[in-house]
Amino acid sequence: MLENINWILPEVFLAITATVLLGYGTILSKLGSQVSQLKKINWLTIITLLFSAVLLIEQLGFVSSNQVLVGGGFLVANEFIIGIKLILVLSSALVLILGLKSQVEDKMLDYEFSQLILLSTLGMMLLVGSGDLIMLYLAIELLSLSFYVLASIKRHSQHSTEAGLKYFLLGALSSGLLLFGMALVYAFTGATSFVAISEFLWYSSSSTEILIGVTFIIIALLFKLAAAPFHMWAPDVYEGSPTIVTAFFAIVPKIGTLGVLILLLTGPFLSLFNELQPIILFSACLSLIVGSVGALNQAKMKRLLAYSAISHIGFLLVGLLPNSLLGIHACFVYICLYIVMSFNTFAFVLANFRHGNFITQLSGLSRQNPILAFTFAFTLLSIAGVPPLAGFYSKYLVLLQAVNNEFFGVALIGIICSCIAGFYYLRIIRWMFFKHDLTFHLKDIGDALYPSNTNVSVSLVQSLILGSTLFIILTFLVYPTPFLTFSQSIIFSSLI
Repeated sequence: MLENINWILPEVFLAITATVLLGYGTILSKLGSQVSQLKKINWLTIITLLFSAVLLIEQLGFVSSNQVLVGGGFLVANEFIIGIKLILVLSSALVLILGLKSQVEDKMLDYEFSQLILLSTLGMMLLVGSGDLIMLYLAIELLSLSFYVLASIKRHSQHSTEAGLKYFLLGALSSGLLLFGMALVYAFTGATSFVAISEFLWYSSSSTEILIGVTFIIIALLFKLAAAPFHMWAPDVYEGSPTIVTAFFAIVPKIGTLGVLILLLTGPFLSLFNELQPIILFSACLSLIVGSVGALNQAKMKRLLAYSAISHIGFLLVGLLPNSLLGIHACFVYICLYIVMSFNTFAFVLANFRHGNFITQLSGLSRQNPILAFTFAFTLLSIAGVPPLAGFYSKYLVLLQAVNNEFFGVALIGIICSCIAGFYYLRIIRWMFFKHDLTFHLKDIGDALYPSNTNVSVSLVQSLILGSTLFIILTFLVYPTPFLTFSQSIIFSSLI
């Protein structure tokens, strides 16, 4: 059972370190100030994640093109899986670094915050590396329980508590669907291993019960992705959670869930893809429409970002429709550039929305801090898909695969929804550059309590993240070859 155990050393290291740091945090909480012990725990957690990233980079140099089975097939490893894990740990570390200042400002002085980030990252790594339905379920429950607590970690905030409760109730429904689907698959295949299920479905006629079970599993994963029509939790959770937690929800879980969805559709459920394709098609189109139209009338920044994320999930699902290596490669490029743009966006939000959450607070920002205003304007244009910025290239790749595989209607919906989405991104730019008074529209009347920011404070970490991500956004199209070559190599060698 312990063969090839070296391929899960990063997960083992994270699990042991999380246990040790929880004990260390308990001791520190009895000594000294909360702020000082919080910084110690946070930096130890960041170092832990970065060391795990080093272990993963080392694994990339040794892994073969064949899939490595760990623990009798409970976990698996290949280049694609290790690449996804590397993105997960680096993104989690960057979220913690980004939140060093905001934690103190929001009075989130509990050491458990960083440990919940660590445990949820561990859960996502196990999720991506799952080779068995049992491990898949345990990994999802580990990360889900961490998410529920993270959403409500600001205990004295009614909005945070409400967000955690809504996430828990709807997440429980998702977990129930997942477990029921797994039970049906096991009942009619007699196996929980992905390899055994794949062989059964290839060489035996699949029954309706198996298809129903697989459908429930896919729906549960679409819920975790906040894809429409399973998106109902996202706007409320994004708005109610502390901003740094919202940043984590918007970035990291998307990577892990998309990774495991790709592995399931190209692995054990490959023979059922034709039956599952209508579900993905429906969810992709609905996500594009709901994400674009739903954000049009939003007055609050985090709710708008929630609908924007739903729209992005729609584009990612469009890339999965052909179930081809080029489509998966387009999805991989899209999610990587989405991460870059999201970090830029949330660094900006953390700097500008310390009090209140209304878009109208950006009124006159171009006068107060023109560099910051221009930085965010370019990011919004990239998210909208305006050439020659990085966001345009990611949408182009996804829509190109849809057209090449004759999904013309989906491609047309994607283009129309991108045009619609451009309107609400331009509305934010309008507030930054062309609205210098305190005249509010009726839907913005609640923002009278929070007029335009008069003191925008950008920390050094936020400045570095804003600058580095903007550089990628502006220059990606100049020389994308190294990244495209690397991403193609790990996908083509792992998923063929």
